[in-house]
Amino acid sequence: MDVSGKPMSPSLGLLLFSDYDVAELVSLAQQSEGLGYQYFWYTDVRFARECYIALAAVALGTKTIRIGTGVTDPYSRHPAITAAAIATLDELSGGRAVLGIGIGGAGFKELGIEKTLPIAAMREAVEMINALIAGEKVTTQGKVFAVDGGKLSFQPVRSKIPVYFATHGAQMTRLAGQIADGVLIANVLQPSAFDFYTGKLDEGIAKAGRDAATVDVGLRVEACINDDDAAAFTVMRKRVASRILSQYPHWDYLAELNVTLPDEFAALAQERSPEAAAKAAALLPREAVEAMVLVGSPERVAEQLARALTPRVTQITLRPHAAPGQKIGDVIAAFANEVVPRALSLVSAEAGEAT
Repeated sequence: MDVSGKPMSPSLGLLLFSDYDVAELVSLAQQSEGLGYQYFWYTDVRFARECYIALAAVALGTKTIRIGTGVTDPYSRHPAITAAAIATLDELSGGRAVLGIGIGGAGFKELGIEKTLPIAAMREAVEMINALIAGEKVTTQGKVFAVDGGKLSFQPVRSKIPVYFATHGAQMTRLAGQIADGVLIANVLQPSAFDFYTGKLDEGIAKAGRDAATVDVGLRVEACINDDDAAAFTVMRKRVASRILSQYPHWDYLAELNVTLPDEFAALAQERSPEAAAKAAALLPREAVEAMVLVGSPERVAEQLARALTPRVTQITLRPHAAPGQKIGDVIAAFANEVVPRALSLVSAEAGEAT
């Protein structure tokens, strides 16, 4: 049940990274649209396939699914350039664009970009993007960004494009509550941890005097759905280990997930080698992996997802992973056709028993 007592009916999103050529990306977007996915998110990463070009192809190949950056950042493009890009995508897609933005991602070091003052950068970027899309002429000198008399040379098809934050930080989640239309909370499968982040979101919502019902709350999950549990677990254990190592030393969020890393992890993170990553994966216990990702058969994954869902979740977004010999499209289909319906049924049944 949701907060109103009605059965949960979250929207469904798909997040893909730049692992696929553009033709395959469009095909997967079309498949997801046919399966009932309502959001298609595509990563914006330095040195990877260009995000807006790929999303333009998706826009031309689909009809109804919302299309968004999953996520871009305020640093590698000036916010004014992002405003023009997302407004153009919105025009091309007939008003289906959404802007996902965060401060993570790879490639900044190689470009000599420092992610300075992240809270100020996100606030200034979103305020500038919103103003430009609204048709305003913008002059501002912020702590991070400046523009002097900037105005888009075309009229966007909508005066407001939804902005979603992706974040693990308490301060950034609080800021999302103040200025974002939605938030994507990634890889948080313990309800107590999810409640921690929605609590910070609510602090921001209250500070801004907003209605919590107007803020979309997304649970972003990563999953390998396969009847061969060992194969699926191997894939996701490597994925989780790689992700944790890449975030060193910013591991504070793991405490909210009740995850304690083996002592060797810090040294392995500093080693930065394939051998170190393999050693780290071998050290991760199953409970640490399942605190962050979904793994196993459709039935097992549905049970994991059901335990993670809280009444605040209004969107479930999948980043799929395939086991060896498995097609990614099969994972996308299994999630929509088997996992989500079963998970929602389990949640509904549990709510009925509680009443």
